[in-house]
Amino acid sequence: MNLSFLFSAILAILILAGCKTEVKKNPLGFEQVTIANDYLGWWGRTVCDVNKDGLQDLVVLKQSRTYGLVSPGWLGWYEASEGGKTWTKHVIEENDLFGSGDMDAGDIDGDGDIDILAFEADETSKDTTARMFWFENGGDSKTWTKHFIGNNPEFVKDVELADFNGDGKLEIVTITYGWHNILEIHCMESPDVWVKNVSMKITNLHEGMDVGDIDGDGDIDVATCGYWLENPGDNSVNWNLFVINEKWHNQNDSILEWRKNGTKTFCIDINNDKKCEVFISHSEANVDGYPVAWYEAANPKESWTEHMIAPDYRHCHTLQVFDMDLDGDVDVVTGEIPEHPTKKRARIFLNKGDNLNWDEYVLGDSGIYNGIVADLEGDGDFDIFTAPGFSNQFPEFKVFVNQVIQPKK
Repeated sequence: MNLSFLFSAILAILILAGCKTEVKKNPLGFEQVTIANDYLGWWGRTVCDVNKDGLQDLVVLKQSRTYGLVSPGWLGWYEASEGGKTWTKHVIEENDLFGSGDMDAGDIDGDGDIDILAFEADETSKDTTARMFWFENGGDSKTWTKHFIGNNPEFVKDVELADFNGDGKLEIVTITYGWHNILEIHCMESPDVWVKNVSMKITNLHEGMDVGDIDGDGDIDVATCGYWLENPGDNSVNWNLFVINEKWHNQNDSILEWRKNGTKTFCIDINNDKKCEVFISHSEANVDGYPVAWYEAANPKESWTEHMIAPDYRHCHTLQVFDMDLDGDVDVVTGEIPEHPTKKRARIFLNKGDNLNWDEYVLGDSGIYNGIVADLEGDGDFDIFTAPGFSNQFPEFKVFVNQVIQPKK
């Protein structure tokens, strides 16, 4: 046989095999679409299908006070249309007292449409009572009824809606940071009657909270700032506090100042053990030494194992975990705050398949503040809703629409 012919044939086979492998990787790419150019103080925001048209809309709570009075504050939503290419602003209410670091939305009254949580606080950073409300969707996403829920001891940093007691209704968990450092859970007896079932002071509580079944017992637990709280499962007030890793809440040095113990937290079961693993980053650190990492435990009440994704990632104020390249495992979306005077990375860490090794995909170098990942168009891949920063230095709010190659069925 002619050796040169044999060599060429083998080379051709290898090239074809290589091309086939590349297709399986589902290479990433994103189209940037501007939602709004008047972004200012939208610290509280969430993504949901407000009008039930199959597209994810952006719900925002504009602070009335962001480094001084910015009037008016408002609660509203941006309606997605034309597959997410066009966005229309709808204001639900203007209020000079609106303010929180987070918000959530869901079907609070069980009538099949999306309702919205909102908060009022006299100041964003002082020892003051915050008031919590829910806005009832009239069914047409145009008429809204405001219901008072209760008070929080100060400015709310994080909030999540979840059915903690298994009664089929959504409860509300909040954390506050400053003077009180308290986690609270409000349970609904009726749309206008809410009971504060849990009020728990936690040492060095700051920001960064998510919910999920951490111990695998079938009910929803809470993770925050390197702690996790065990749901007792019987609607009692006795939630037990456990430590995942104390480095996320034992910071008392003066270098970090008010930034100490700030986190982003995400709960998801990535290894199919029927328990949520916990991803954590430092949301505010202006020093090295804090990674993007995930934690797993055979027994969550005992020791946790840390797995490093990125060893040093300053002020990582975006942490989301989804299968971005549709290859069957989870990837990690991260972003630093651009107002801080170091790097301004926006990165996706692509899982190589073992949850231990990661490829770094560069999304950009202008940062992401409080980014949210969701499937905008309902096409099966995940998109990234992002503001570059938290101030009027960066007024543009965008969605990065995922253009990943869909895997063949």
